[in-house]
Amino acid sequence: MNDSGEMDRLLDRMPVGRLGMSTDDGPYVVPVNFIYADECIYFHSGLKGKKVEALRTDPRVCFVVDEPGPQVTWEQGCGITQIYESVMCFGKAEFIKDISERRRILEMLISKYLPGNNHVTLLDKNVKNTAVVRLRIEQMTGKANRIGSMHQKISNRFLSV
Repeated sequence: MNDSGEMDRLLDRMPVGRLGMSTDDGPYVVPVNFIYADECIYFHSGLKGKKVEALRTDPRVCFVVDEPGPQVTWEQGCGITQIYESVMCFGKAEFIKDISERRRILEMLISKYLPGNNHVTLLDKNVKNTAVVRLRIEQMTGKANRIGSMHQKISNRFLSV
């Protein structure tokens, strides 16, 4: 990817990301619905479970989104390649304790996944019974394989912010 703006746009448009964590049993990856705002990743969860336990034990995480494209023929390598864009973020997860901040993030999630449904009311008890997690991004990298011209040139670019 050429710049951080491209990575931001991919994070904005993708519906699902994968959250990678460490557990005593080894790596653990789960898909999550999320929003990208204020240069952070936000997602929600139940108050208990393996994901919450892993985050409380070790808040260091990675987060990845990708958008696959078609397989295409290519003159180099094995003769075929995958078109795609991806972003990987590294940082620390933190649970948001402030109820009004949790409500704000949950409302942003609703806006992303149920656009036009402004009539959804979040009950206080539901906000209190929902964990909201902020991933403060410390490093972000992007990679893309694209058809760059009529000759099907593929570009691989890395960017670290």
